[in-house]
Amino acid sequence: MAGGVMEASGVSQAGAVERRLGLTVDATAVREAAYVRAFELAMDAQTPHPGTVKEIAALLEEGLARDWPEVVRAAMFADAAASKGRCHGAFRDAVQRLLSRAETDAAPAMIAVALALRATRDVADGDSRFGAGADGDLVRASVILESSDGPVIERISAHNSCAMAYGERWLWEIADEQYAVAMKLAPDPPPPWARFVLPAVVYNRAEMQVSWACILRQLGDETGVRERWQVWQEVITAAPKVGMPASWQIELRALGTLIGALAREDIADDARAQLEALDPSGHPGASPEGWLQLAIAVADQREGRLETAHHAVEHALATIDCHQSGDAYDLALCIAAELESVEREDTRHPAAAMRYARRQLALRWSYRSAAHGSVLGRIESERLRREHDVVTQQAHLDDLTALLNRRGFARYLESIARQSIGTISLLVADLDRFKRVNDRFGHQVGDMVLISVGQVLHAHVRPADCAVRLGGDEFAIVLASAPPDIARRRAEALIDAVRRHPWHELAPGLSITISVGFASGATADFEELTERADRALYSAKRQGRNRVVSDSAHERARGS
Repeated sequence: MAGGVMEASGVSQAGAVERRLGLTVDATAVREAAYVRAFELAMDAQTPHPGTVKEIAALLEEGLARDWPEVVRAAMFADAAASKGRCHGAFRDAVQRLLSRAETDAAPAMIAVALALRATRDVADGDSRFGAGADGDLVRASVILESSDGPVIERISAHNSCAMAYGERWLWEIADEQYAVAMKLAPDPPPPWARFVLPAVVYNRAEMQVSWACILRQLGDETGVRERWQVWQEVITAAPKVGMPASWQIELRALGTLIGALAREDIADDARAQLEALDPSGHPGASPEGWLQLAIAVADQREGRLETAHHAVEHALATIDCHQSGDAYDLALCIAAELESVEREDTRHPAAAMRYARRQLALRWSYRSAAHGSVLGRIESERLRREHDVVTQQAHLDDLTALLNRRGFARYLESIARQSIGTISLLVADLDRFKRVNDRFGHQVGDMVLISVGQVLHAHVRPADCAVRLGGDEFAIVLASAPPDIARRRAEALIDAVRRHPWHELAPGLSITISVGFASGATADFEELTERADRALYSAKRQGRNRVVSDSAHERARGS
């Protein structure tokens, strides 16, 4: 229905026009207008407009009176959006009403919206520790969306809600995929209704790149920051096409200035020019003034303009909302601490507080990496549960590593065949000289090695992919719709991650490497792909291990 809904301003307005002009307004058009208006109100609620809450209530009442279930659900979604800024209890109750209604209507996309909203920090009363129930809601929402066929406008909203919840958990890789799917769902050119959902997707995805880059800057990962800057530029090109509100455009420009500064662009003068033209009162819930001051601090610090950097970072700390823009605020604290270390003229030995902060960030980043792998495993488990509720999950998962076993692997292959995924890349991996590990360190350490390798594999697959323990120390990864160059990069990243893993923490002197062979081709030719990947793996072993070898027809045709 959503793909064909008309541009309109709501049921009440449409009825008023009908009465004033003496026209007969088609009932279907009025119903569709009400449906779209609810999503417009949901967007308005994020930058408060006078009368929004009352109009949402009136729209909900009219949808109930006329028995328009899709209008009722959409109005409940708008009510949840409007409740978010009031108090935790109001938002939680609004989300629960939406979930109950969506389940009653058997509307999968709106069920996913409600589950994703229930998984956010707001419902958890500000508790950032996210219990198992919240993670389970989010995983369930993600898997529901993989096969839902509801209105496109609802599915876009659901993917956006999932992405926001993943972003709160620092699971940015999964969030970015959700945003990308949401953008791909929109027809090209975007229909009139798209301006009520796509701006939020573009804004949120762009803002997430900045949060991600702020943490990477604190970790000293300049390459990662540049990658976020490149993605930012790709995302922001979509902004003019989706009808971005004027205030959001100003905020995005400020965010772009900040990430540009992080990517080593000297934009201090541009940031100051934006500050002069900025009216901070026009951006409730956002911190464009603080972002610009932080951008100046980043640029001035790098260029050695330490006095102005110190002045700017103090302004940033005073104006950035530490709750709404926590990652940017933390970066401002980090820069302030770095500037203090310079003032002490002892850059080789930072203050204890600075060393403590860096250690805490490293620990949190390590936890994030483990959580990423855990969530991917839960997504795969949820897929299996939904597709095969008669058979237990344990029948499809390896007891030791929680990766898919051979039976689960077969089910996954059946699943991607049903989804008409035409091409895959198959990675086959084997631990190098694993028998020596068991002989020297014992089977208990050997089992811990396999568990750790399983976690590494989890961290290197997308929700659409799968990781499998074939048996012993043999593993496989299937990358859906991945061409050979992507497969090679993923395999090289896997080898590097295994090599760099802190194996000495399991046992002094322990070192693990892995060899990978891969092949890419048609999903229907899986047996042939398996033989080719196995040949490539044997070749990697013969060539000295700890390497990637391809038996891809694509690369052989180029003489690789």
